[in-house]
Amino acid sequence: MAHARSVHPNAPLTVVGRRRMVLCVVDRGWSVAATAERFQVDPKTVRKWRDRFLAEGVEGLEDRSCRPQRSPNRTPRRVRRRVVELRRKRRWGADHIAYEVGLAASTVQNILTRAGLGRLDRGDRATKRQPVRRYQRDRPGELIHVDIKKLAGIPDGGGWRTRGRGYQGEGARSRMVGYRYLHTAIDDRTRIVYSEILTDEKATTAAGFWRRAAAWYASIGITCERVITDNGSCYRSGLWHQACNDTGTVAKKTRPYRPQTNGKVERFHRILLEEWAYIRPWHSDRERTDHYTGFIHFYNHHRSHGSLKWATPMSIIRDNLPEEHI
Repeated sequence: MAHARSVHPNAPLTVVGRRRMVLCVVDRGWSVAATAERFQVDPKTVRKWRDRFLAEGVEGLEDRSCRPQRSPNRTPRRVRRRVVELRRKRRWGADHIAYEVGLAASTVQNILTRAGLGRLDRGDRATKRQPVRRYQRDRPGELIHVDIKKLAGIPDGGGWRTRGRGYQGEGARSRMVGYRYLHTAIDDRTRIVYSEILTDEKATTAAGFWRRAAAWYASIGITCERVITDNGSCYRSGLWHQACNDTGTVAKKTRPYRPQTNGKVERFHRILLEEWAYIRPWHSDRERTDHYTGFIHFYNHHRSHGSLKWATPMSIIRDNLPEEHI
């Protein structure tokens, strides 16, 4: 069964009506004016469809595309390919991509929509839309956010993302590899990150992580004044508070049931999932871990941030960094 052609929304006549109108002029000898009055259209409309019918036959009575034959102001193909590449490779939003390629965010969004990449919510957490309230400390080191992200390990050969659901030994392999714990510290002012993948979230592990993090920040010229964490058991321990005292840092806690107080490190962990952990199917835990250091370097030195007016974290204090960190 043939599908009916769609009619242009502004068309006064269907294709059948146009044919009847044209035949009144061509076969019956009606004048253009009389035909226009009979079909309640402008005489120019009658002439247009008459001329198309005489030149192209019945096919000339079909609607033509409104798309122009040439679009001199259209975004170049190489730029459109770059937009799509950044979306797929980095999973960035339209505003971030727009800054990188030098286009308007609306143009980038149109390119992504045409490519079927207009939405990023597949596999993303459901979030309630609330007004964005941003704050930022005045100087580097004034407040460091710390948190832990638990991430499932990957068996050798890859998990279900590479083998598909239901592969032989799926459940046993997943239980054997266990979990990895991403301990992360992020400076509130600059968004500079120090992060390690460790084997647990015990108090002694968290305390050791903080000593190394504070030493690393000091090596790039940032003195850690305060550190804020949630109320996890490792952060309530005496070992954690001793580590904070030894590094000259005041330990703070988020308000109960208010994870947004530590929102900057929470947001960083979300970026980790989107741009590192799930950006590609890894074939082993070692492969994923080997790429982690490179991603942290990219994040600190090369990834621009909207909250920093599209600067990179290291560029905020680059003038004061030792040469080996530039």
